[in-house]
Amino acid sequence: MRQAFLISACLAGAVALSACEKDSGEETVERAFQDVNVIDESNLNEVMLTVADPNQAVNYFRDTAKGEPDRIDLQRGLATSLIRAKRNTEAVVAWKKTVSLAEATNQDRLGLADSQIRTGDWKGAKATLNTIPPTHESYQ
Repeated sequence: MRQAFLISACLAGAVALSACEKDSGEETVERAFQDVNVIDESNLNEVMLTVADPNQAVNYFRDTAKGEPDRIDLQRGLATSLIRAKRNTEAVVAWKKTVSLAEATNQDRLGLADSQIRTGDWKGAKATLNTIPPTHESYQ
């Protein structure tokens, strides 16, 4: 009889204490891994731009950019991947979006002009190239 009472008391105590448990710490772990994910994602971006199948890279950058449309590295990756996949008309749209971001560089404008030339938009390419200072050095 004492044993039954002791066992039931232990079980009741365990149930009561389990309700008092603090958060599992998932939020802390997620915050810690966000920084690591950015680093891993940067390396994955480089792999996609260099050795991945161009169409697979387009899908990766398009899906990733949907979640974070203001990240210029993802927009550049998408535009570059579209050029590699020989989808030049789509690349013009992607480069225009990249150039419209605040962090855009002259190299981005050069990418836009390149894609415009590939689609035969010579007037657009000339206008884009006129926005780049003549002192900008390019090795393309």
